[in-house]
Amino acid sequence: MSVTSVTTDLLRRYAPLDSLRRENLAALAKKIEVRTLEPGKLLIREGEVDKRTYYLVAGTLELVDRSGGARLLRAASEEARNPVSPMLPRRHQVRAVDRVEYISIDTDLLDVMLTWDQT
Repeated sequence: MSVTSVTTDLLRRYAPLDSLRRENLAALAKKIEVRTLEPGKLLIREGEVDKRTYYLVAGTLELVDRSGGARLLRAASEEARNPVSPMLPRRHQVRAVDRVEYISIDTDLLDVMLTWDQT
């Protein structure tokens, strides 16, 4: 898995990150990295309760729900502006269809940053 740095321009593509003040967005960018996931590898297991918020940067993810229903999430789509399977416990198993780039943010940190922005 390779890792690259994150820019504020990249973060502004995603909701609700696009609502953060410039200085808070810059502080968040310093704390996270773009990671890669190879085809077939799992990003999220259904039922997980990890406090991470994931955003798809590049590539395609397959989301499979408990009933076996599957859908694809493609980077740069309107749907990809939002976190991947954000509900806890996770409602989908999420697997890379092709080589995927994503960012992972500590959800508690994100909540704090959003709260700071509102005060």
